[in-house]
Amino acid sequence: MTLTRLSRTVQPRFPDLVLGACALGFGFLAIELYLEQHYRQGSQIIGFSATLVGLVLSLLAFSNAARVRTVVLALLGLLALTGLYGLKEHRETRTEDAAKFAQQQAQTAAPTTAGTTAPGSTTPGSTPGASGPRVFRSNIPVLSPLSLSGLAALTMISMLARGKPEERRGSGHS
Repeated sequence: MTLTRLSRTVQPRFPDLVLGACALGFGFLAIELYLEQHYRQGSQIIGFSATLVGLVLSLLAFSNAARVRTVVLALLGLLALTGLYGLKEHRETRTEDAAKFAQQQAQTAAPTTAGTTAPGSTTPGSTPGASGPRVFRSNIPVLSPLSLSGLAALTMISMLARGKPEERRGSGHS
């Protein structure tokens, strides 16, 4: 198949292909959150639930019903904000973990009654058994929640690019 022929095949279906990729993205994100047990407590439940909602909305985005499309677009807009909330939560958790690490480092460096330093203990982001100064490293990814926002926004854009059913029929799109 030549590049031109492939291009003519893909172009009219491009919004649908992107919608399919968005649905897959939400699905893979849900699997990752499940495997990371990011559904067990507090605001983690929000991120996992929002991802499942995103998966359902991305599948509903294929609908031709005007009312469904309107509701899905509005809900996707709200869903994009959920990722921003997740960004805030992840950033705050990292800050709290860094403060705990600093406090534990200060306690570890404090001299004991024998004049030696107390043995170090493991904190979030620290390396157990490491000698010398330890560096704080967090396993909380600050920008990961934005994948939810990005998928929601991309789904919205694809829905808008897809157009209304009557517009697609008139232009030769399927």
